[in-house]
Amino acid sequence: MDTKAKNDTKRITPPHFMLPVEDYRKLTAPESIALLGVTRRTGKGSNNPLEVLLEWGYRGRILPVNVAGGEILGYPVYTSLLDAPEVPDLAVICSPRNTVPEFFRQCAEKGVRIVIIVAQGFTDGDDDGVAMQEDFLKLAKEKGIRILGPNTLGVVNNFNSFCTSFIGFINPLAPVGVLCQSGIYVVGNAGLMGGTGLCIDPGNSADVEYAELIGHMARDPRLSVINIYMEGVTNGEKFMEAARDAVAHKPVITFKIGSSPAGAIAAGSHTGSMTGEDRVYDVAFRQCGIIRAETTDDVMDFNKTFQTFPGIGGNRIGVVSISGGAGIIAVDAFARYGLQVAELSEATRKAIADLSPDWFQVHNTIDVWPAAMKYGYPEVYRQTLSALLRDPGVDAVICVTGSFLESEKDFIDVSGIIHEAASEHPEKPIVGWTYGGRWQEYIAKLEKEKNVVAFSSLDRAVKSLAALYHYHHILQPRAEESLSAFYGKNPCLSLPAAGKDALELISHSPSGFMTQEDAFTLLESYGISGVRREKSENVDAAVAAAERLGYPVVLKISSPDITHKSDVGGIRLNIPDAEALRQACAEMLASVRENCPAARLTGFLVSEQISGGMEILLGCKRDSQFGPVIVFGTGGVFTEIYQDIALRIPPLDSDEILAMMDETKISRILKGYRNVPAVDIPGIVKVIMSFSDLVMNHPSIQEVDINPLLAQPDRLVVLDARILLG
Repeated sequence: MDTKAKNDTKRITPPHFMLPVEDYRKLTAPESIALLGVTRRTGKGSNNPLEVLLEWGYRGRILPVNVAGGEILGYPVYTSLLDAPEVPDLAVICSPRNTVPEFFRQCAEKGVRIVIIVAQGFTDGDDDGVAMQEDFLKLAKEKGIRILGPNTLGVVNNFNSFCTSFIGFINPLAPVGVLCQSGIYVVGNAGLMGGTGLCIDPGNSADVEYAELIGHMARDPRLSVINIYMEGVTNGEKFMEAARDAVAHKPVITFKIGSSPAGAIAAGSHTGSMTGEDRVYDVAFRQCGIIRAETTDDVMDFNKTFQTFPGIGGNRIGVVSISGGAGIIAVDAFARYGLQVAELSEATRKAIADLSPDWFQVHNTIDVWPAAMKYGYPEVYRQTLSALLRDPGVDAVICVTGSFLESEKDFIDVSGIIHEAASEHPEKPIVGWTYGGRWQEYIAKLEKEKNVVAFSSLDRAVKSLAALYHYHHILQPRAEESLSAFYGKNPCLSLPAAGKDALELISHSPSGFMTQEDAFTLLESYGISGVRREKSENVDAAVAAAERLGYPVVLKISSPDITHKSDVGGIRLNIPDAEALRQACAEMLASVRENCPAARLTGFLVSEQISGGMEILLGCKRDSQFGPVIVFGTGGVFTEIYQDIALRIPPLDSDEILAMMDETKISRILKGYRNVPAVDIPGIVKVIMSFSDLVMNHPSIQEVDINPLLAQPDRLVVLDARILLG
């Protein structure tokens, strides 16, 4: 694999909103730093950032500021930043909330461009805190100051011994970049991530946010993987563009908290973040190519896997084991995570058969125990592993080994054999699963040479190998393609003529639900065809409309106040003639008035009755972080019961739309199933693309519910639609 070509970072234009390079340098590698409000206490439990900075070995110039003046740890203390002899690259306000406004004013007057605010209690606190934050953000905008925080431990840069934390901690150096919204990921990274190279905590993200920072980490050759600990984002569109850019350079692993209702409330009180609907975040991550970690163990596992292996040739995996049962566990895990059991070549089968008893059936996965009884465990393990790695149809190997206690005299250590094989075949990852009483010790032994990774469970081993495959063969290529296809475009800059017609219609519509006739007109302006229909103010007009359309017809009540018409008797199907239509009108009015006495009634909508076809749901809901979210799935009156839907965040291309459709059960029927003919799939894709343009071009559209969109072999038509403006 040509990993050099895949890691070429010069061919992709950085997002325009990235933090300027000089500002990023001052934030992460300042030549001088001011510590405003630094405590005079020192020693254990003092929480003194100056003490931590010195313990880390920072070599830049330090300007402590405390109203009491004097000296701290041998450094002269200035009573005001205005008295300092220079303008620092970075100012850290490390004092309680009530002192922040004055210290920030000093930073502004001194001409500081980058400020970290450590204190809590702003948007994550009370109304006074919110007002304080608004005030210093206003001053920052006037003076051109960028702010990290509030509610942050700031920056940890292991490459140049720089740390703004007031809590001392051990931080092993590792090629991992971290963006986080919690101090636990700063001070606890050794256990959670295995160490870091560079860690930035945006805190409440009042100003500087993930999207402005991740591109710099993506282009840092010292980092091989990026971790994000996320509670929420402020601008989903910017985040997705920045994340796609980052994934095109290196793997991005995200651990998103607040997925449960209780967790979302806790996150809101922690950083003031709007965590948003977890399902939308999940879709956003998948579209960007982000690998979502379900647990902190996943983060650690994925980190060491990406640090150890520069790539993987494919998803065909060989397994060498001392247990047949372990092989079955592996195969089950492959199915869960998208890997395949490698088909062994004839040469590989023969090499293994020559070691094995005559009765042994050679197939992948390979249980070496029968052969080991004849030739000895180490030699059989060596030859079997070597045969698998030589096989061109095997992309990686999982090694299952025991790690038993000293009292178990039959335990034989094969870690040296595995290391030797890994050195001879560096292009093929070797992942270990070890079980037994000494598993921790044996994992450390397997990973000592840094050419193998090992785990305490087979599921974790397979999951990590799958992450490696999916990134290099699916996520990274897709991110590169989508960057050139979509981003940097603003669909609102050049509306098509139809879009201008829609804008005219929307601008003259009040907030709330559009009338159904206006909803149909709006959709048709984007080429999304509605059923033939006529609006009728009374019963006689409805009968006349039916004569023009031709029986049978569908009758619907027309009201801006009724969204689910079938729930109140507001829909009648298959009306065969004028007499039945008059009766249906009378019964409908009575039912609606009984169920919705306050609803405004504006007449009837009469439309042609269409038989056959599949009922599809196509909708949109505007998310507070990510904007419009497209919904596709099974339509009809049982939509909410079936819950057969898939989501995507536009803009969308045809591949993304087809992938969304394939996630639903109805997609299999749409392609033709038994006696059900296939419908117009390219037509559906075209409709969804037009629908995506509609909701992107018109931000006042808050919700759209097309249900159903009737799909037939040669026709797609909207039978019902509601659109909410706001």
